[in-house]
Amino acid sequence: MSKPKVDPASRKVLAYSVETNDPEESNIQFATSNAAARRQGADEIGTDFGAVSCRRADWADQYARQRFIPAKAYIDAGWWFGCNHCGARCDSDPSYWDEETETDIALDLVFDGRVVYCCVDCKSGHEAEVAARNVRFEEFKARVAAERPGVTFTEFTGGYPWCGNKGLFIFPGAQYGGSVTDKEEGEELNWYVAQGDKAAWDQFIAEQSAA
Repeated sequence: MSKPKVDPASRKVLAYSVETNDPEESNIQFATSNAAARRQGADEIGTDFGAVSCRRADWADQYARQRFIPAKAYIDAGWWFGCNHCGARCDSDPSYWDEETETDIALDLVFDGRVVYCCVDCKSGHEAEVAARNVRFEEFKARVAAERPGVTFTEFTGGYPWCGNKGLFIFPGAQYGGSVTDKEEGEELNWYVAQGDKAAWDQFIAEQSAA
């Protein structure tokens, strides 16, 4: 008698730890079999199927239907993270060795969803950085609109986590459009148009200056 076929959709999704010789490449995959998880993990790392090993990670089964695995769950299971602000190693140890000062520094972990901070000050510092970058992004949009009132902006990217801000625009006579960027440090704006739009841009600027 042949063995009954199992509907793949009915098989339980389980958690697996996919690993290489580099601990930092380890990742958790959810799949219905070891082989499937191993393939997924190898793809995520960017290596061959045979270059990874795969084992069950029972502790993560409960997160199979969640958007992410909390950082605390990883650390409770023996994994480690870099502090989301300063990069200090955060794990189950109560302190970490700082090579610059050659001292043990106590950890006071603060968990925030999928990330962790080594202390309250680092969480506050990260939040301040996020707020500052987002404010700078809004200021950037206002500055470029004021500097070139005749262009039509089609897209903006910036704010946290971007280090700089960018706007795409079109203008009268343009075939390709252009872009404007700033840098994390400094107030200078860099305007760019394609070579094919250079003549139209020069004419546009001249007309704007004469208006």
